[in-house]
Order: sequence, then C-alpha cells, then structure tokens
Amino acid sequence: MTEQLSRRGFLGWSAAAVGALALPRSAAARLGSAGVERGYATFLTQPFRIPTLAVSTLESTSPGLIFVATLNGPGQRGPMIVDNQGRPVWFRPVKGFAINFRTQVYRGKPVLTWWEGEATKIGTSEGVNLILDQRYRKVAQVDAGNGYHADVHEFVLTPKGTALLTVHAETAADLTSVGGPRNGNVLDSIVQEIEVATGKVLFEWHSLDHVPLTETYAPVLDPFDYFHVNSIAVDVDGNLVISARNTSAVYKLNRQTGEVIWRLGGRRSDFAFDPGAGFFYQHDARPQPDGSLTLFDDGTGQSSYPARGLALRLDVPNRRCSLIRAFPHPTPLVVNSMGNAQLLPGGGMMVGFGDQPYLTEFGPDGTVHLDAKFTGGGWNYRAFRDPWVGRPQTLPTVAVRRSGRDAVVYASWNGSTETAYWRVRAGRTVATLESARVVPRAGFETSIRLHGVPRVLTVTALDRKRNALATSKIVRPFV
Repeated sequence: MTEQLSRRGFLGWSAAAVGALALPRSAAARLGSAGVERGYATFLTQPFRIPTLAVSTLESTSPGLIFVATLNGPGQRGPMIVDNQGRPVWFRPVKGFAINFRTQVYRGKPVLTWWEGEATKIGTSEGVNLILDQRYRKVAQVDAGNGYHADVHEFVLTPKGTALLTVHAETAADLTSVGGPRNGNVLDSIVQEIEVATGKVLFEWHSLDHVPLTETYAPVLDPFDYFHVNSIAVDVDGNLVISARNTSAVYKLNRQTGEVIWRLGGRRSDFAFDPGAGFFYQHDARPQPDGSLTLFDDGTGQSSYPARGLALRLDVPNRRCSLIRAFPHPTPLVVNSMGNAQLLPGGGMMVGFGDQPYLTEFGPDGTVHLDAKFTGGGWNYRAFRDPWVGRPQTLPTVAVRRSGRDAVVYASWNGSTETAYWRVRAGRTVATLESARVVPRAGFETSIRLHGVPRVLTVTALDRKRNALATSKIVRPFV
C-alpha cells in the first residue's frame, strides 16, 4: 500500500492552474439567451462567461443553493451560486482564482466567504480571504499575520469573531531523514487564528514543531511538501481538528498548547480501523456534534479504490474508528486532488469530487439525489449546499433586441434569490409607461417578447407574491 500512496506524491490544484490542459468539452443545456459555448454560458445582460453544470439526476434534494468555483476549464474564474438545475444565480469574475466558496456566519449574520489570489508553487498559493454580506458588499478582508500570506486551503469563521486559516511557508531544513539533501527546502504547514476586526494573531501552530518529516508519504521534491494541511475545524470541546493530505492523517490539536492530542490514520495512527473505514490523501475532515467525523477520501489513485465521502464513528476511549457510511460516486471516480464531504441536515451528504468535474448530493441511505458535472471539465475544490438569501445592492439589468416587428426584452438581476417574476413596463415616453407583460423568472436571464417596439421601457423584479423588489434604469433601446 505504501508504494501506491507514494506513487501519488503530491498534486496541487495550481498544477492545473498554471499548466495548459486539454480538457474535454461537451454541449450543455441552454442556460442563457446567448447560449452555451464549449462549457460556458454567455448572456446579453451581463459580460459573463459562466462555467456550465449539466444535471443528470435531480430528486428530493435538501433545501438551499449550490456554491462552487472552478479552477480551470472554459469560462471565467470566480465564485458562483447555482440552483438545482445548474442555472447561475450569482457570479463574480475575479482576477487569478477563487476557491473554497461557501456561506458562513459572521457576527450573527449570514455571509459569503472565499479565498482569492494567485497560484505560486504546486499545492500552495498566496491571497486573501473575503467576507461579503447578503447584498454582496465586502464586510472584511482577512490575510494571515506575522508576515505570512493566507493559503487557499481553509478559512473558517468562529462565533468569537475570529477566523482559522492555513499558510504554507517555505523554510530550509535537513531532509536526510527522508532521503533528501541536508540543505533542503520544506513547506511548513501553519494554522493561524486571526481576529477578523483587527488582524491580530491569536494562535499559531507549525507542523514542523509537532509532526516529524518521517510521517509523510510524499516524494522529496523542492520544496518538500511533507504535511500539506488542507482543512481546519473546531471540535465540540473547542480544540482543533486538522487534515494533512501528505501524511494521510487527521490530527486533533490542543488549541492552547498546540500539542497533538491524537492521530487518526497515517503512519502513526492512534486508532485501529474497522473494515472500510480507512482513508488516504483525505480532505475536509469535520468533527460532528455527535462525535462522528466526516471527510473526503481521495483514495490511493487506483480505480480499485475510488474516491468517496465518508462518515466515520470515533470511539476515542477505545481508539477505534468504524464506518458509518461511504458515499462513492455511482460511476467510480479516481480523484488525485481536492474534494469535500459536507454533512447535510437529515444525514445526507454533498460531495465535491475535486479534480473530477462532478458534485453529487446523496441521501442518508447513499442514494443519489442530485448529480451534476461541469460540462467543460472544470475542477472544483469544494462544493456546498446551503440556504442563502441574496438581496443585491445593484439594480436589475436589461437588454433589448428586435425580432421582426416585435421586441424581445432580456432581464437579469445578478444574485437575487427572491425574484420570481419579471414585469415589463413600456411606452412611447416615460410619462406613458404602463405594464406590458408579467412573466415567471426563467433562470439567470429571462427573455420576454413584446408586441411592437417600445421607445421606452423598464423591468421590475417581483417576489412570489408579485411585490416589487427593484426596478431597472429606464431603457431607450431604439432611440
């Protein structure tokens, strides 16, 4: 098994980001008025090229929307919210990359968070973590402290107004214990807790201070990424649980002293594993309130060991780990990097399959409730399903095109989750505007045909009770 693990080495998402990849491209269902081109959708009302998701299975999903951000493939990079049909709800193009896009709670209010920045070396990055409110306004920007830069892998907000984040810092080290040079370079995995309002570092943990190089399964490259922290979570007792990909282990840390309380998996596991409970190169380890643990098991990189979401039972006093349920994709997938396993209310699980372009929602019995694929083959670090109410501070946008003697009006409102209908008011002058049509919202961009060609028009977003939410600017399309 060690040879299989070592064969994987380490493969970071930035290898794809900086490389020229020929990813498969396929047609997708029409998502916007301007159509879908080679794995992304374009629109008349927004200058977006949004990566497209094709949904093949859809039944009895959990409430909420889906939160993703592709790292490569066709289209623009940026955080995106989509509905159960894979249609965009909100998109924000970014320079560089966006990753780990999700909802969280900050100061008692729902927010959106993600990391944004540039790739540097394989598996690492430098950037900042952003927090936006329900109107899509920036609330805060959080970087690492003590001269470091926030790494891509984790950003967790706590009820105390703090954030837990990851850093990978290159430092000189003697690597002879693992067959490397005496004057080598290693990546130190760092965990920091930052006070969001002030940027003050409240806690800092270094893997090199607590975990020896000999626990790794990674090859000795330059720099040597021996640990590779990729998730942080707060356990029920307030201590921290972190995942280290390249040691294939999960560690529980004393939040005061930084000492390792226990290891789960890897070369020095404190737990024995019952059949089916083992994992390799895992991501997204999350302790649950009932004492169980969920994670994404990337596996050995062999088709005989497909990737899967896992729910594990930890018997801490007796140091045993047993399988509650595994959630593999219906078509076994070999995943080389990334991925997550989000436990949903009721015991189901949303699983993002990392460098395989799939995200899948499972019921508590393992049945598939939603299966979706990025049509352009894009990679996605984590996929989440969460409730979200978006009330943009912007106004709805409009585009108009002639169609013979008629006009077709296109309306969208990027990020609005409450729009259920569109009302067009049209006339020869602003003073003579009157209601021309009311139609149900149909995806990100809705087309509305009008008889005749108005000189002036507006569109208004309406909620489910047909109350007005916001009105576009006055448009004079053919003047």
